[in-house]
Amino acid sequence: VYFCLTAGLRTLTLSSIHVTERRNARTMIKEATFWGEEFVLSGSDCGHVFIWERETARLVMLLQADHHVVNCLQPHPFLPVLATSGIDYDIKLWAPLQPEPSFNQEMAEELVKRNEVMLEETKDTITVPASFMIRMLACLNQIRRGGRSRMRHSDGGPDQPID
Repeated sequence: VYFCLTAGLRTLTLSSIHVTERRNARTMIKEATFWGEEFVLSGSDCGHVFIWERETARLVMLLQADHHVVNCLQPHPFLPVLATSGIDYDIKLWAPLQPEPSFNQEMAEELVKRNEVMLEETKDTITVPASFMIRMLACLNQIRRGGRSRMRHSDGGPDQPID
């Protein structure tokens, strides 16, 4: 089951529990998924994976999964392994290696505060892919040069624009 979250704060209703995604403004879609029956995982624009208890909606783990954005995450169906990816070309695999989980509540609260500030600062900003900008600039350059209309030959006469 996936929840696709869009720009801004969104709330996922799990039974009567509300889980709020803290930062999700720069890219269009983030994934959230269940991990077993106990946890809900979500990517973010701050490069972290947020892990909540499903029953209480309490944040229980925070993983620094990327330097920029975590768009996709997928738990293995049987093993305790998680795959994450962002806007780069890397896929990271996560598995528990320590005997006890280490979660820094103060760091998580600070990150949430920073994300809220960043969300407020960028609420009117739209990010577009570089490939889109390159195509747009190429089109503008072509228009500027007068290449907007294609030319065709008609009955041996001079070139005529095609509308």
